[in-house]
Amino acid sequence: MKSGTESKKFFDRACKVIPGGVSSNFRYWGDDATLVVDRGEGAYLYDKDNKKYVDYRLGFGPVVLGHGRPEISKHIKEVLDKGNCFAMTNEYEIRVAEKLTKMTGTDLVRFTNTGTEATMGAMRIARAYTGRDKILKFDGAYHGFHDYSLWNTYPPTSGVGYINSPFLIPQGSGIPRSVGDLMYSLPFNNKEVLDKKLKERWHEIACIIVEPLLGNQASIMPQDGFLDFIREKCTEYGIVMIMDEVKTGFRIAPGGAQEYFHVKADIATYAKCLGNGFPVAAIAGKREIMGEVGPGKIPHGGTYGSNMISMAAAEACLDLYAAGELKKADAHGKKLKQGWKTILDKSGLAYVIQGPDSMPGIIFTNEEKCTEYKHWAQGDHDTYEKIIHYCINHGVMPDYDSREPWFISTAHTDEDADFVLGVFEDAVKFVNR
Repeated sequence: MKSGTESKKFFDRACKVIPGGVSSNFRYWGDDATLVVDRGEGAYLYDKDNKKYVDYRLGFGPVVLGHGRPEISKHIKEVLDKGNCFAMTNEYEIRVAEKLTKMTGTDLVRFTNTGTEATMGAMRIARAYTGRDKILKFDGAYHGFHDYSLWNTYPPTSGVGYINSPFLIPQGSGIPRSVGDLMYSLPFNNKEVLDKKLKERWHEIACIIVEPLLGNQASIMPQDGFLDFIREKCTEYGIVMIMDEVKTGFRIAPGGAQEYFHVKADIATYAKCLGNGFPVAAIAGKREIMGEVGPGKIPHGGTYGSNMISMAAAEACLDLYAAGELKKADAHGKKLKQGWKTILDKSGLAYVIQGPDSMPGIIFTNEEKCTEYKHWAQGDHDTYEKIIHYCINHGVMPDYDSREPWFISTAHTDEDADFVLGVFEDAVKFVNR
């Protein structure tokens, strides 16, 4: 995969003023391969060389309604002339809070700007509410780019130690080792190991934070009863259950994963699809916990939280979700999954297709079913990445990183699916020849 002349020219300019030429490490694909985007239109991206791609990255998932959705743009323009940042409550914030809590079945909500801020704030609220300090997460789960979440997100499977007492491995340099003393990370979908840890250490644990499905592991799904088990144990031990819905929120159902899996968390975090790519996030939950956030109680704040533009975007999105718009994304994803199965069955490659229709993933593996990080880590990532590189070169853009699922938007069409499956089939034949 190689970028075109104009993308390369702009990327070289970026490298002179931006570290690595990107504002997020995950956007770097190589000195000669990192693309510079010109515009997005519906389901499509165009780079600076005007090459068109059917977009299944969608900004790492937020753009579930397609790029430049008219209803969102129109609503933003309606409020733009009123100003944006006031350090005061505004009407749009109140309306979005009313719609969000109704849609998700939560009681109270605080707004912020990013998923990272939402999970960081949720962890603080849980620590303050319980008077305990430790956080329990699961291997392979990603909860944002702060020090309390970047543990065992992508560890070498040989380095995490024994299943009942795994080591904690930071994602990279600059994360204080002392923060790891406040963390536990356990294998996803393993009730026995979780039950053992809770019996031993429940009195230390403020919260269990869980991605309802592992969105950074090609959408590994929870086994039947696993989320219910977490709910049961959190209630038993007075631990706050945080469901990280930054990726799943509104995408897999209007009420998010809590609706999809029929499990109620104490706190849920939202971001990505809440604003279709505009910077908005939320911490929502039960009144008995969220009601303790406030002056003289649990601290939470932020200059840009609930700014007018983000609130206008969120309101337009929630109205579209309430009207059933997401069914279009589910239908497109279902068609892709059926097509992948037909193609891969003929290829002789061992694979697993998993995840909800609006964010499916593929892992090349001999496992019959992938249930935890170790199963993804031991998959054939080279084959996956070669197939994806071929797809991108031929106008189909999922993320090349095998951890990421394919994100589907309501703007994708049946014609797109036919084109994409044709390219995918050619890619599989090319790599498998």
